[in-house]
Amino acid sequence: MATPQQTPLHSIRFPGESDTYRAARNNLLQAEMALRKQIENVAELRRKLPLGGAVSQDYIFEEGAADLDNSSATHTVRMSELFQPGKDALVIYSFMYGPEMKSACTSCTSILDGLNGAAPHILDRVNFVVVAKSPLERIRTFAKERG
Repeated sequence: MATPQQTPLHSIRFPGESDTYRAARNNLLQAEMALRKQIENVAELRRKLPLGGAVSQDYIFEEGAADLDNSSATHTVRMSELFQPGKDALVIYSFMYGPEMKSACTSCTSILDGLNGAAPHILDRVNFVVVAKSPLERIRTFAKERG
């Protein structure tokens, strides 16, 4: 008869699986389920947070046109202008590519690659922008190199 530790938490068993492995796998699965529940509890607490304080100033950003070949197409935009009608949330992704950095953050680059495809869907619900501290021409050069 199998002990509770040996009883699988699902019907899939690996070929040649030992009872020792199954017990360790069950412990891992139980820990993963507990972690997931804790993550969900923390997310619920986050959603219940009251609104934060007012933004102290209407920050100004330099914005470039989507056309990477037109390097002269830049203008300034205020943070308040980043809000579209009917959308009161603004998501700002901080791309770690400062003027003193030799190259852009590889993790940020990877995340932005994924966000590139997700952006139209994100924009259905909230305002979304990406900011970085490097000069705009340097960011454009980086974007052109990445295609």
